[in-house]
Amino acid sequence: MTKNMLTFVFAVGTLTFSTPLSAQDNPLSVGFKAAASLSNYRLGGDLKSLKSKMNIGGSAGIFVKYDLSPNFAVQTGIDGYYSSSTLESPSASNSGKLKSFGAELPVYGIVQGELGNGNAFIGAGPYVGYTLSAKLDRVSLFNKNNAAGILMNRFDYGLGAIIGYDFDKHWQINASYKYGLADLHKGERSSMKSHGANIGISYKF
Repeated sequence: MTKNMLTFVFAVGTLTFSTPLSAQDNPLSVGFKAAASLSNYRLGGDLKSLKSKMNIGGSAGIFVKYDLSPNFAVQTGIDGYYSSSTLESPSASNSGKLKSFGAELPVYGIVQGELGNGNAFIGAGPYVGYTLSAKLDRVSLFNKNNAAGILMNRFDYGLGAIIGYDFDKHWQINASYKYGLADLHKGERSSMKSHGANIGISYKF
């Protein structure tokens, strides 16, 4: 009986004194992010004769980060993006701009630590994406037998990496890279995979 009572008192005491600590050192953070991007496509098969040039795009979204310890964290979120790439023929006499809009959800494992007056971090992990619209010179690439002769898949997935620096409790600068693994082209003799890099800022609430 005495042993059970002591165990109960110890458990209550632990919860009582740990609650203020958890409230003060909240491991969960949520924020807003925006970035400028450069992107193109890695082409293969029948599309290899075309050249995909990097163009400027952008993204914006929210992120959620959970600190597992002072040096390790998990970060995810959702981004709405706009990407653009110029497709050129071998002679460069004929070209078109491929513009796409969609959403991506990355998941990063983060390693972090103090550096100077702030906090530096680096991470990597998978991402999944869904393209809402993809047009080559106003021709939708989701319509069968379109004039461009390219039929795309909406779903994307791949690997990503991120590096950045927290200046204080709110502001952060970061750069990220993604390497698509999904074949976005539905043709059997061709392949089309995404590729891009971002640089941006984030604000933690």
